[in-house]
Amino acid sequence: MTAPLTAKMIYDLNNSNAAHQRSQAGTLLGRLSPAGYVFYVDQNAGDDSNDGSSWASAFQTLSVAMAASTAAVASAAFGWSARNVIYAKGDPSGSDSFVEDLVLLAPKTDIVGVGSWDRFPYAGLMGNHVPVGATCSFGTRFFNFKFRGDATTGGDIWVLTNATSGLEFHNCLFDGKSGTAATGAIVSPVTPPEHLKIVDSQFLGVYSDSVIEIAGTGSARGLLIKGNHIEGADVGVEIGASVTASTGATLEAIFIEDNKIVTTGMSIKDSSGVAYITRNNCYSGAAKATTGFGILTGTLARMQDNRITGSDINNGVTPAQGTL
Repeated sequence: MTAPLTAKMIYDLNNSNAAHQRSQAGTLLGRLSPAGYVFYVDQNAGDDSNDGSSWASAFQTLSVAMAASTAAVASAAFGWSARNVIYAKGDPSGSDSFVEDLVLLAPKTDIVGVGSWDRFPYAGLMGNHVPVGATCSFGTRFFNFKFRGDATTGGDIWVLTNATSGLEFHNCLFDGKSGTAATGAIVSPVTPPEHLKIVDSQFLGVYSDSVIEIAGTGSARGLLIKGNHIEGADVGVEIGASVTASTGATLEAIFIEDNKIVTTGMSIKDSSGVAYITRNNCYSGAAKATTGFGILTGTLARMQDNRITGSDINNGVTPAQGTL
């Protein structure tokens, strides 16, 4: 299997032959890249009256850039199957313009953070995001972003529904330590999205509720929560009882694997019983209970090689290793 592209690889790929094309007439086709169209956002020095075709003429907000990408996807046959790229940089501590609540994403678009937010090597975005835009939110991917909830209201940083199916987060930082602590980082209280990917990211802060909570009623097939560092004051990862997934096609199942989870409450709580839970390192303030279910719950037949440390156990393994 080919290794997934990193944000840096995507950046280099798209800029390898896009510079010449972007130097042309400044039209939409002038920013054509190997993947699709390229747009730029500078949330400190940009202007939404610009055309977003270069850093010198960057947009200021992601909302405007994503509207431009959405229009490009629908503009002609070339756009229908393309993946556009938005490069974004910004330091919210330097400007109130960084407080942006996203309600629409961009379909078939990679949003790649570059630059830094203070000491963090991410693009920064403060706000509470509730995308509701039907297919305008399908297939968006974020790379290398630091997300932080509103400093005054706290709340959940991302609230998702099935309108955001195909949404992915790679190498992102979810910071719940704003002035008012965040409730959760990524939650879906009504209908879960399908093919949500949360990969190689960090979740820092107290998080008074579950850090990642995929709940509501419906299919969450294709959900992957892999390689993350997660900390919180309640549950780390929670899958609701009414969540379903396809078990016949393995690639459409739910996988929670290779995460390091440090929580006051349970590390993983799978009330649906449909998730495959493998190789997680769980550090919990809770007691282990029977078979470790006080720290990590799910269907034993779908678990392998999880390490648990709790208030009454150190370096336990759940489920217990079987015999041949």
